[in-house]
Amino acid sequence: MSSLRKLVDCDGTPRVTLDKGELGVDGVLDEGEIPADQHMHVQRLSRGVYVVRAVDDDGIPELPEVVR
Repeated sequence: MSSLRKLVDCDGTPRVTLDKGELGVDGVLDEGEIPADQHMHVQRLSRGVYVVRAVDDDGIPELPEVVR
C-alpha cells in the first residue's frame, strides 16, 4: 500500500502526510481517530530515504531485516 505524497510547507516546517487507513491497519489509531499523544520517530537512512515508526509502550520498533 505505497503511494506518492507531496512534501508541503507548513509555516516553514516540511511535512508529509501518512495514510489514515494504513495507520488503522497498524493499530496506531484510537477508535479510528488520531491519538493526540502519539509520537512518531523519523529516521534518515540515506540521501532521500526516511523511515517513520510509531512509538509504542515498548519504545521505537526495530527496523525490519529488509530495511537494514
